[in-house]
Amino acid sequence: MQQNRPAIDAIMERYQAWMQAIRDGDLEAILDIYAEDATYMPPGKPAFSGKQALREIWESYLQREEFVAHYSPTIHISKAGDMAYDIGRYRITMKKDGRSVAFEGKYVVVWKLIAQRWKAVVDMDNDNGPSA
Repeated sequence: MQQNRPAIDAIMERYQAWMQAIRDGDLEAILDIYAEDATYMPPGKPAFSGKQALREIWESYLQREEFVAHYSPTIHISKAGDMAYDIGRYRITMKKDGRSVAFEGKYVVVWKLIAQRWKAVVDMDNDNGPSA
């Protein structure tokens, strides 16, 4: 994998849009990040593939009070410049039973350049579990 600054910048813009869409509760903007046949693998749940399945899981997330996600991407671009992967860390905060809670973990997102737009084709989260 090589470092292709324009591609990395474009994917970082997609991340900014993704995180803003989560803050805004904008389901359509979140779904726009994903390819039509994308697969999302959240911790402790089965894999969700395709836009309808992604719609259902993200709708459930957006119903959570004060749900906010922050991702710290580290992006690597393929030599051909049409695929990328990102290995990073995340922090999710929300209110549960009236009190603020936070979850931290790591993730992998595989990106593909589709019709000149970077789309997430695989998204996998792995919660760190409770603090010791």
